[in-house]
Amino acid sequence: MADKLHPILVLDDEERVRELLMDYLGEYDEFDLFGAASAEDALELLRQRPAELCVVDMRLPGMDGAEFIESAAAAKLCHHFIVHTGSVDFSVSQALQDLGMVKADVFYKPANAADVLARIRELITQEEA
Repeated sequence: MADKLHPILVLDDEERVRELLMDYLGEYDEFDLFGAASAEDALELLRQRPAELCVVDMRLPGMDGAEFIESAAAAKLCHHFIVHTGSVDFSVSQALQDLGMVKADVFYKPANAADVLARIRELITQEEA
């Protein structure tokens, strides 16, 4: 088991998608996982318990994923963000690039969970280095 569990928030309004990703990541003793179905709920959770990384769906009820990322980053509630979206036309906006996001941080549903895990590990490792 890892010395420190990395707090990871999974934000997706589709409960099944959120749970499947959390179940997959939970197979590894590396993460302290928590989830939310809306950006507003996610921000509230993060105010109580900041995350090292957030996996974010773009199409959400209310505040969308990009607005969530900008808000969470501005409040320093999450260090890294990965987009997990069904929006095939999504691209990393200039505002998200300014927050350090790159094309490698975007996964289109249905994404290979092993690839998402590899990117999470890469971002966390960069932080620890």
